[in-house]
Amino acid sequence: MPLQSDYRRTIEGRCDPYPASILAVDSPEEAICAILRHESTPWINVAHRAAIQRFYDAARYHGVLPLLDAQFARGDIFEAWPRDVVAAWYKSVLACGLREPAQRAEIERVIDALALAGVPPLVLKGTALAYSHYPAPALRPRSDTDLLIPPDQREKTARALAALGYSKGQGVGGEFASYQQTWSRGAGNGIAHHVDVHWRINNSQILAQAMSYDELAARAVPLPALGPRARALAPVDALLFACIHLTGHVNAPYFADNAGQRGAERLIWLYDMHLLFSRMADAEQDEFAALAATKKIKTICRDALQRTQECFATLISQRIVDALYAPGPAEPSARYFSGGPVRQMIGDFLAFECWSDRARWLAEHAFPSQDHMRSKYPEATGTWLPILHLRRLGTGLARMIFARKAGDRH
Repeated sequence: MPLQSDYRRTIEGRCDPYPASILAVDSPEEAICAILRHESTPWINVAHRAAIQRFYDAARYHGVLPLLDAQFARGDIFEAWPRDVVAAWYKSVLACGLREPAQRAEIERVIDALALAGVPPLVLKGTALAYSHYPAPALRPRSDTDLLIPPDQREKTARALAALGYSKGQGVGGEFASYQQTWSRGAGNGIAHHVDVHWRINNSQILAQAMSYDELAARAVPLPALGPRARALAPVDALLFACIHLTGHVNAPYFADNAGQRGAERLIWLYDMHLLFSRMADAEQDEFAALAATKKIKTICRDALQRTQECFATLISQRIVDALYAPGPAEPSARYFSGGPVRQMIGDFLAFECWSDRARWLAEHAFPSQDHMRSKYPEATGTWLPILHLRRLGTGLARMIFARKAGDRH
């Protein structure tokens, strides 16, 4: 992908930095999707600095700045766009391109260390797709690297990462409250590497049961761009995982644009699915639909693909549509996501097979570790721990009540 085109040099050399124009669409998201569908999207009528900032903020939040810049570099159909937008996208590409070699070297280093420790990790999500489905890895920004490990290899993983200089984040902890742990290492010059280690595919008890490490590892494929020891999910499994991940963030928080977010899908996740599905042969698409039915996640897969098609005109054959709409037994995952956080907590609670596990899950959620609570409320260093637990409980109850009221209004 060219980093500097004749068109870009022309744009940057203009005297007027704000052409008299504004987006001719209802929202930045609509414009982003149109551009990524390779459609011309003009700016018209009046200049508006707030609109320029709004568009840039939306593109950055959705993780698509490098993809949009690649479209700019294709030709002069965006010549009338504001110079600030063009320059911002170009700077984003440069920043991603400069970071990528260091990210790649660090990922290889982590994978090799884990493999030597007897832990065969599977590379997940954005990092895997950056090196398998995108034309260049810098086109797929990501803030961390997600790895899936065998559940019984957590101690080995912790020792290997600590030996590399990584420190464990202060997560909720426990056996059932969370199935992932973030590790971070400062690399100097303000650069930090983050590895998100998973031992089950989702923190939701219902979704976590959809696919196991052993099942995914048996079908995993090499990821040679990250070294001889790197493996990623097979495309069918990667798409199923992407659908689960998208749906799982309906109420679960996630980090984007250096801040905690909740309750909104990101376009980069949908674009991942667009690339995955579009590259599949007919037999793989059939396998995807069949597995979605077997795993009882047809509804969430169907809804995720529908959103992908709406945004990026993904070509989905009627055969696959019919398979995903075919009648079948009730799906716990569909019921799980038809309600708000309260219903989901009840669903997770009931998903356990024995009452002892349910009680432990409830205790871990109600009373996280002291380390987690102190990191969550750093300003309350001298506060009694039960007071912090009550504070956290009150905040959580308020969030659930307001979320329910918002759902009732809709």
